[in-house]
Amino acid sequence: MKIEELKKLRKLYATKEMMQKAGIDVPKRVSTGGYYKKLVESYKNGVYMRGQNLGGIFKIAFFLADRMRVGIKEPVYELFINYESGEFITYDVSLKSWRNAKLDMLEWPEYVYHSGKFVNAECNRSIKNLLKVTSGGFKGILDYQLNVRADQLKKKHKRETNPWDLDMDEVPELPKDWNKWVEKVGITSNYIFYEYQRNGAKTGYCSWCEKDVPIAKVKHNMIGKCKCCGHEVTFKSIGKTGNFYSPEEYMYLVQKCDDGFVIREFRGHRRYMKGSYKKPVENYASERRRTIYNEYYSSKNYYFGDYKNTEMRWIKGYERSNYYYSSYYGDYAGKVYGKTLPSLSKDILRKSGLYEMVKNMDKLDPETYINSLRGKPYLEQLAKAGLTRLAYQVMKGTFCLDNFHTSVGELSKALLIDKQRMKRLRENNGGNIYIKWLRDEKNRNKIVSDEVLKFFEAEKIEPDSISFIRDRMSEVKIANYLKKQYRLNGRKIIELISTWQDYLSMANRLKMDVKQELIYKPKDLIQSHNIVVSLCGDVEIAKRAAEIAEEFPNVDAICREVKEKYEFVDKKYAVIVPQKIEDIIYEGKILGHCLDRHDIYFDRIERKESFIMFLRKTEEIDKPYYTLEVEPKGTIRQKRTVGDKQNPDFKEAKKFLEKWQREIQKNMNMKDAELATESANLRVKEFEELRLKKVKIRGGHLAGKLLVEILEADLMEADVESREGEYIVA
Repeated sequence: MKIEELKKLRKLYATKEMMQKAGIDVPKRVSTGGYYKKLVESYKNGVYMRGQNLGGIFKIAFFLADRMRVGIKEPVYELFINYESGEFITYDVSLKSWRNAKLDMLEWPEYVYHSGKFVNAECNRSIKNLLKVTSGGFKGILDYQLNVRADQLKKKHKRETNPWDLDMDEVPELPKDWNKWVEKVGITSNYIFYEYQRNGAKTGYCSWCEKDVPIAKVKHNMIGKCKCCGHEVTFKSIGKTGNFYSPEEYMYLVQKCDDGFVIREFRGHRRYMKGSYKKPVENYASERRRTIYNEYYSSKNYYFGDYKNTEMRWIKGYERSNYYYSSYYGDYAGKVYGKTLPSLSKDILRKSGLYEMVKNMDKLDPETYINSLRGKPYLEQLAKAGLTRLAYQVMKGTFCLDNFHTSVGELSKALLIDKQRMKRLRENNGGNIYIKWLRDEKNRNKIVSDEVLKFFEAEKIEPDSISFIRDRMSEVKIANYLKKQYRLNGRKIIELISTWQDYLSMANRLKMDVKQELIYKPKDLIQSHNIVVSLCGDVEIAKRAAEIAEEFPNVDAICREVKEKYEFVDKKYAVIVPQKIEDIIYEGKILGHCLDRHDIYFDRIERKESFIMFLRKTEEIDKPYYTLEVEPKGTIRQKRTVGDKQNPDFKEAKKFLEKWQREIQKNMNMKDAELATESANLRVKEFEELRLKKVKIRGGHLAGKLLVEILEADLMEADVESREGEYIVA
C-alpha cells in the first residue's frame, strides 16, 4: 500500500448516532477484580468504530468515548487494510504518524480495557466478510491482524527453513532392520531377571536371549555375563525391581546422501514395567542430530528441536553446548550400524578409515572421528594399519602426533620405531603408552615382552612412572612385583607405584641401603611403607624432606659441619643449628613462615651462601622461638617468629645476638671470611634487583610493602673488625 494513495481516501468521522450514544453514556467507577483490586472508569462503549470499503482498501476509524462526549468527531486512529494482499497500516491522527502495530499494541486509555466496543451492523458484516474471520468488531479485526502476522512469520521462517528441508529430503529412509538392530545391538544394556530363592536362584530370564538361562550365586544389581549368549548383564531380583529405564545410549547410522554422506545420531533406552520384565514396554531410539558431509568432508549440522517456539523440526546448528569442546572431551561414543559401511568405504569414505575404526572398536562417535580427520589426515593411515586404539586416542586429544608426516614413507619411521616394533604394535593394537614403551625399548636397545607392555598399558604405567626403580629391577620383575602387591593388599597398581616411590625416598632419608633387594623390594610394600613413615615421624615432613634432599644432597652434611662453629648458649638465650632438613621444615610449620615452602633457603645452604639457625630461650630450648637466616661470619639477614613477624620482645634478644656474633668470630677462619664476602656481595646484588623491580610483599601483615625495605630493616650485620690475623687459617 502506498501512503500517498491512502491519504487521498475519504475521511471518516463519527456518525450522528455514535455521537448521541456517547453523549448519554455516563462513565462509572467499577472494580477491576482479581488479586490487586482497584476502581477504574468504565463506559458502556469506550471505543466506537466505523468502516468503509474504499476501492479495495477497507478503512476503519476508531473514536474514543471521552472525546466524543465533548463534541470531537475526529478519530484517534485510522486503520487501512488491503484484504487481498494481507497488508495493514495504522495512522495515528494525534501524532500524525504511520504505524505497523496491531490494535493491541496501540496506546489506549485505561477505560477502553474495561468498556465495550461499538460497531454498527454494516461495518460488522464487512469485517467478517472482507477479512474472513468468525468474530466481528474489535476482536475480529485483531484476529485478522494476528493471522496476518502469523502468516508473515511463517513466510519469514520458510525463507530460512526451506534450504534445510532440501537437505533433509536427501536423507534416506531407515534400513528395514533398523528397529531390530536397535533392540539387539544399539542398546547394549541387558538384564537377567530372577526370582529370589532361599538357597539361591538357579535360573533367570535373559533380556538378550529372550529365554530362561542358568545362573548361580548372583546378587541384585551385580554385573556379570550370561552363560548362554555371553553378553554383559545386570542381575535384577524381581522382588526388588520396580519400573525402570535402562541408561540412555548413543547409536549412529551412516548413509549415502546426495554427493556425500550423512551421520545420524540416535539416543535410546529400554523401558521396563513391574511384572512384565520379559517384554519391555518399548525399545526407544529417537533421532537427535544429523551431520551432512560433502565429498570434501565439509559439514552441515542439524538437530531436532523446538524451532522458535513454533514447531518441532530439524534445525541447522548445534544442540550440544560448547560443541567443539564437548565433541572432543564429551562421551558420545555409541554403537554404529555396520551394514551401510562396506559400500561407503569403497566410495565416499574410501579415504577415511571409518570402516576400519567401526569394525575394530566396540563403540565410536563417527562424527568426532570425521571432524578430527580433517585436521589430522594421518588418522586414516593409523586406522587402516590396525592401530585403532592409537587413532582413537589421537582423535580424543589424549595423545599428540603433531610431528607425524606421511612423507616419511614408512609408518614405523613416522612413529619413531622400527619395523619389528611396528609389527608388535599392530598385533597388540597398542595405544599411546604402548608406543612410548616401544620407543623406550629402541632407545635402550632392550626388548620387553608384549605381555608386560600390555600390562603396563592397561595400568597406565609409562616408562617415566617407574624410572625410580628401573636401575635395580627389570620391567618383568617390576610387573610381577606390582601384581603380587595388588593381590596382597588390593590397592590399585598406580597407587602402589606412588607408595613404592615414597617408601624408597623415606628409606633413603633414613640412610637405609636402598640398593639391597631386601630393602628396595620389601615383601609387603604397604607394611614397609608404614614402618618408615613411623620412623620418619610426620609423613608430610618426611616426603618433603626426601624431595629437598634429592635436589640439595649436601644440606644435612653442611648443617652438621657448621654446628660447632655457630652454636652458642647463655643463661637466657641460645642459637641452635639444625641437624637435618626435617628440623628446618618442622620449624617452618610451627612458626608458620615460608621455610618449608621455598627451596631458595636450601639452595643457599647448599652453596654456603647462608645458613638456617634457631634462636631459642634457654629454659625452653626445644620450643621454636625465632628462625634466623645467617651469613658466614654471623651477619643475620632475617629473623622471624610466628606468622613471619618480629615482636617487641626481640629487642632484648637482640643484645644476645650481638654477643653471639662477637663470640662466634673466635671460630672463624679464612675460608669463612671468603664465603662471608661472597655472600654479602650476592645480598647487595639481590637487594638492588628487588629495588629496581619494586617487588612488593603480597600477603600477611606486611602486604603491599616493598620487600627490599623489609629485608634491609631486618639486616643485622656482624660488627667485628675484619683483620686477617684474627682468623685461624684452616
